[in-house]
Amino acid sequence: MGETKHWWEDYPWRMIQTNLRETDMADLDAKQYVRDVKDFGATVVMVNAAGIIASYDTKVPCHTKSEFLTGDSLRTLLEECHKVRLRVIARTDFSKIRYPVYEAHPDWAFRTAQGEIVNCNGDVQVCPSGGYAQEGVYDILRELFTEFPFDGIFFNMSGAFVTGYGGERYGPCMCQRCRSAYKAATGQDAPKSGMRDPGFMKYLGFQTKQIQANKMKQYRLMKELNPELAVNGFDYTRAECNTDIGRGPWVYGASSNARSNGGWGRTVDNASVDFMSFRYRDSSVSPALMALRQWQTLANGGGLSLYVMGRLDNHRDVSSFAPTRRVFQFQKEHEALFNGLTSAAQVVVVRKCGMALNAPEVDGWVQALTESHIPFDEVKLPDLTAEKLEGKTVVILGGAGKLPESLGALLDGFAWEGGTVIASGDTAGLGCLGIRALGERKTGLMSSAFEVGERDKTAFPRCAEAPILPIGPELQMVEFGEGTERYLRLIPEHPYGPPERCYYTETADYPGVTVHPYGAGQSVYIPWNVGSFYFEQGWQNTLNVMQDVLFSLCRLPELAPGLSPMVELTLAKKDGLLLAQLVNASGCFANRWFPPVPVRDIRLELPGLAGKQVRALNGGSASSEGKDGKLIVHLDVLNEYEAIIIE
Repeated sequence: MGETKHWWEDYPWRMIQTNLRETDMADLDAKQYVRDVKDFGATVVMVNAAGIIASYDTKVPCHTKSEFLTGDSLRTLLEECHKVRLRVIARTDFSKIRYPVYEAHPDWAFRTAQGEIVNCNGDVQVCPSGGYAQEGVYDILRELFTEFPFDGIFFNMSGAFVTGYGGERYGPCMCQRCRSAYKAATGQDAPKSGMRDPGFMKYLGFQTKQIQANKMKQYRLMKELNPELAVNGFDYTRAECNTDIGRGPWVYGASSNARSNGGWGRTVDNASVDFMSFRYRDSSVSPALMALRQWQTLANGGGLSLYVMGRLDNHRDVSSFAPTRRVFQFQKEHEALFNGLTSAAQVVVVRKCGMALNAPEVDGWVQALTESHIPFDEVKLPDLTAEKLEGKTVVILGGAGKLPESLGALLDGFAWEGGTVIASGDTAGLGCLGIRALGERKTGLMSSAFEVGERDKTAFPRCAEAPILPIGPELQMVEFGEGTERYLRLIPEHPYGPPERCYYTETADYPGVTVHPYGAGQSVYIPWNVGSFYFEQGWQNTLNVMQDVLFSLCRLPELAPGLSPMVELTLAKKDGLLLAQLVNASGCFANRWFPPVPVRDIRLELPGLAGKQVRALNGGSASSEGKDGKLIVHLDVLNEYEAIIIE
């Protein structure tokens, strides 16, 4: 007999996260709440339960009971949800305590490098090694999951690096207890000046490990209380698609979230945030953006999810509801199809984990691949394993830095067995790259570029009409080993003003792209930040060189020649069936979002599938023919989204 699956595995995940405010419990109608959620076609809900405020009559002394528990109770809400087979996730936030609790236990508080507490509207940030985090939280968890039949838990704001709602960056706790623990563990003094101190990152890493250990302890407690509790970070991953004032959305944010957090192989709650910023929580993002997020999530194997403030019945801006409901209902109608799908992509992009909101070198490759209609997976660097490389022909490393020895060996082995490794920007530690020695890393460049010469045009046909390739401010100098094929020539720094002086007189014998044979495979090395330059500047000639690397040097098939780059293509498979999904992002116009323009007369060329039958599921009409061993798929029109079954 096989192992029994847990409820969240292969589950049709359609989440509504109602981030209940205190006052939402005052007139809560549990039956109405459930009707509203079921109307969307949701299968999971998340409700505020414990932490800063208890949504029930808690008996734990350090747990502040809400003053607004006059509507239907939390228990009644769970009962009504379970009557209609809605799974319920408890939202908790143990990052803060109410000010009276802090006054009774001042040693529980987080401290900045200046020794100050962080107080946000009467909620005080807690120290991760203090009495509340190490003891009080566990008393609350035992009470909550003993008294209430929740199906899972979400721990909010549980990282080591503390950021305020206004964007203030406080860093990790610097209280004397945390400093002493660091000294005892490392023999070194904790940094004194916060993020500017040279030892800051090491201290942050130490505290991150402590918090990870605490998360594991919480996880073990959850499983002791009930093995069928789904715990975020372990049983499912929660990602978030959001915006903020001064930081616009990224067009591929939902797709990348779904892929990099597990995609088809793991339950990912890809929460699409309804509100436009922390400051404006009652106003929704543009409806077209919400629709795009939900379709992207579906097309990349993520769990559909909507995150709103308050309840559905008292949320005044309902403009994001219809787009979400549309995608939820489509997935509900085709649950059997989406259950059990796995990625059919040949390419995997490795994403380095870090504190930054984005990673431009990787995000540029994500853009180039998407706009070139090349299906791909994403994996975070610590999660890269041999299993993640199965069925892949190309791995892309963008600015990954020096790799751990074990990952270097894994990727060298991948190339040796016939794969292609692409590395760009700051990446080292791979034998397959054919690098004999790293030299100077040039910075502050202003006019340097690469030239596409006559001998390069066969390998770089898209660059023939735009043969001068600006590279941005950085270039890694490298001594290459024997057998390395070199392409492009460096145009060194030269005058860029006044116009009379704007010319160069020489080129250097230094390549912009190299190919190094390695076993049965090869590597492609690009010693400049081609992904970052494309992500930040977006010029066609940068995309040209990236596409020539992908199609010409790596020999990836062109699946959709002639298709608008504003259409995303993904491929997933199961049991002899291939699912091609198309997402139309043509409604993105700078920082504005409108309904997409219909794309007509689409043609896909899928090698090795001649003779298969096709049908479209979302309003389009699909037909097929065989040609040169390829399946040629014709689709009459793409509106927001289309799914084409090939079997």
